[in-house]
Amino acid sequence: MIKHILKQIWAQRSANVWLWVELFLVSVFLWFIVDSLYVTAGVYFTPTGFNIEHTYKLALDEFSSESDEYIPADQKKTTSGEDLLMIINRIRAYPGIEAVSLSGYAYPYCGSNSYNNYQYDTTQVNMQRRKVTPEFFRVFRIITPDGKTEPLVSALSQERSIVISKDGERELMGEGRSILGSEITQPDIDSVGIKVTGVTSSMRYSEFRKKYPCVFFGIKEREIVKENDADFVIRAEICLRVSPEADHDFITHFRKDMTHQLRVGNVFLLDVQSFADIRDAYFISTGDFNELKTRLAIVAFLLVNIFLGIIGTFWFRTAYRRSEMGLRIALGSTRTSLRGMLIAEGLILLTFAIVPAAVVSFNIGHAELVDVNRMDFTFMRFFVGIVITYLLMIGMIILGIWYPARQAMKVQPAEVLHEE
Repeated sequence: MIKHILKQIWAQRSANVWLWVELFLVSVFLWFIVDSLYVTAGVYFTPTGFNIEHTYKLALDEFSSESDEYIPADQKKTTSGEDLLMIINRIRAYPGIEAVSLSGYAYPYCGSNSYNNYQYDTTQVNMQRRKVTPEFFRVFRIITPDGKTEPLVSALSQERSIVISKDGERELMGEGRSILGSEITQPDIDSVGIKVTGVTSSMRYSEFRKKYPCVFFGIKEREIVKENDADFVIRAEICLRVSPEADHDFITHFRKDMTHQLRVGNVFLLDVQSFADIRDAYFISTGDFNELKTRLAIVAFLLVNIFLGIIGTFWFRTAYRRSEMGLRIALGSTRTSLRGMLIAEGLILLTFAIVPAAVVSFNIGHAELVDVNRMDFTFMRFFVGIVITYLLMIGMIILGIWYPARQAMKVQPAEVLHEE
């Protein structure tokens, strides 16, 4: 049957060559669209490396010297840092609180970042720098590659220690080598080595960003108590995790119970935000969701046009061959075998087109004419895209042949031959 179909395709080559060109061009264009959807879905649903369920952020401030509640420096016996530590301890004692952390330019969706180069041996890697207290890992449930949090808390509690992400380890050491126990330096700052005591799972900044190496520096209590600057309090990121049972109208209850309790020295509670709201505000500011909606609308429009174009082409082609089908049935072909032959003919033409289309598509990806900012172009990414493209084209061709062929075969062969 395949040999017969190939002979028939060759016999009708003048018409089939234009169909082949159409299938080739559409396959390349459809792969480009599928690749865009694959990158969007792949990036969005890849784990971010942190968990913001039942988490909140507190904003603090200090009374100005013009305020009636301001305590002058000569009457104040504690530093702003000591006041901050007292506030954190009081938050820990609040019912339902599982963990509380203090950080700088570190919480998810903060919009402000710090980067630096880190070196091991002769290899340098740029990483996002995050200053946190060890409980930061508990608040956002950041884990090691084998799924544990407590080893990270212990690792960052050590003196002159840092924790880096799995991507940072891979870029510094290469695949399969551990960096635990090794020292890395900050060549842009100093040449003193800092010991790597922990490795987290791969980290991402948000659902729309690809993995990026990061490094965690510990904030020690002795450093906090020395701070006596209002800006330190204002910049302080106090993040906390609440147990699921206590997370019911938490902000209202917390404000009611703790506003007075968190009035320490000149420091007071300014605001409480859930990380769900912080996440939404971040995406509004970046426009990521609007861009996603626009992109999906364009892709949907293009897919519908491709779908209608391919189906229409094969629909017309099958209906045009109505007399041929009538003659074949008159000569003894069954309706099932004839329908199978028409579908097989369309799929063979598609296969002839998809092979060069795959070559062109791979070179487009290799030349980085696709989105490589959110996901690296790999053979697996190309392969998944071309397979999905092939399957979508198969579906369109079958649908474009099956129904018109079914309708044409309802007509009696003698009637079709009489019309001819």
